[in-house]
Amino acid sequence: MSPSSGMTAYRSTLRACNLAGFIQSATMNLSPFLFVPLKLLYGLSYTQLGTLVLVNFAAQFAADLYFGGPVNRYGYRPFCVGSQLAIVVGLALFAGAPWLAPRREMVVFVLATVVFSAAAGLLEVLLSPITKSIPAENSEANFMIMHSAFAGGIFAAALVTTLLLRVLGIARWQVVVALWALLPLYNTFRFVRVPLPTIVPQHLRMKTARLLAHPAFITAFMAIFFGAATELLIVQWGSTYLEKGLGLPKVAGDVLGLCFFAAMLAAARLLYAKKGERANLNHLMVGGSLACVLLYLTVALAPKAWLVLVAFGLIGFCSSMLWTGTLVVAADRLPFTGALIFGLLAGGGDLGIAVSGQVVGWLSDFLAARAPAGRSAAEYGLQTAMLVAMAIPVLSTICQLPLWRLAPHRRSAGQRPQG
Repeated sequence: MSPSSGMTAYRSTLRACNLAGFIQSATMNLSPFLFVPLKLLYGLSYTQLGTLVLVNFAAQFAADLYFGGPVNRYGYRPFCVGSQLAIVVGLALFAGAPWLAPRREMVVFVLATVVFSAAAGLLEVLLSPITKSIPAENSEANFMIMHSAFAGGIFAAALVTTLLLRVLGIARWQVVVALWALLPLYNTFRFVRVPLPTIVPQHLRMKTARLLAHPAFITAFMAIFFGAATELLIVQWGSTYLEKGLGLPKVAGDVLGLCFFAAMLAAARLLYAKKGERANLNHLMVGGSLACVLLYLTVALAPKAWLVLVAFGLIGFCSSMLWTGTLVVAADRLPFTGALIFGLLAGGGDLGIAVSGQVVGWLSDFLAARAPAGRSAAEYGLQTAMLVAMAIPVLSTICQLPLWRLAPHRRSAGQRPQG
């Protein structure tokens, strides 16, 4: 099948994958935009909110590690359909927590987060290899467009959730969550019908033990661990930081800060998809990590809120290749792995976000209790925790440098050797 005829045959597949990427992102980033209502209505602490971040990405990490093998064995379709249904169930459970367990809502929040986050993790195992393997003149472009839809999910989670909470009131946050559940319900039926590519046959696939021991994989795992944290820590804590750390109204912070971040993240990936034929992903990832060091410093220490908002957007643009680029160079370096390499590396990214999100939550509470006299405890705790978080893009830079040597970005036709 020629690349052009393949694109025509799989156009509906790409649309379903793009919508699934949007749903995955909106789902996994929805709860941070509810942190303030949950704190006010149910008395959750920053540590408990950080625990939801940890559970969110720990569940995704577990799904990433577990489902790579079954997807290789049984194919994409049952898992594409099942992931969408599981997100519906998880969101419904999250919305029903106040009625299912009054005064013990946190228990149900955690259980629901496990369900929809594991489904989001499963999508990470599915969407990247599907879009990367569909015949096309430039498969990287399809890959980046799908991940731009992921950025669009962050944008929508920020804008739509914030505006609906503004209109309906924070006491009706469950309605917002229920409305989000309609999208995966719709996409379930799309995945029942669309054509899906075949997976690399088992006799051609690299053995798991060999993959796990390969220096390029190990380095890519660490690179995506810190790269994903660099990118998505802003999403997990940005809304709360702007409101409680800088005193911005929630609507202003979410719309001007988080939406700007997501728009710049999507714009950078779309720009690469359209104009990136001659760009080198290794250069972009090293440069983006270094830029994020300065931008995190700006977020923590900028004297004006508008500077922080600008830094949020620039972090989105500069971190845009850290997740996607690592997947591309690693998968091209180790091509005969099916869905497994995407699942394992996505697991590394999720683990990085889970650990960093929990650490920021714990540090915020720890430092708030030790705020100097005359300083707002919440403001001091969040700003100082964000300053410490500057270490994350530093570590991302350190990991990207050896990855440049072990998995250099190339655009030559055909498969790379696996040695």
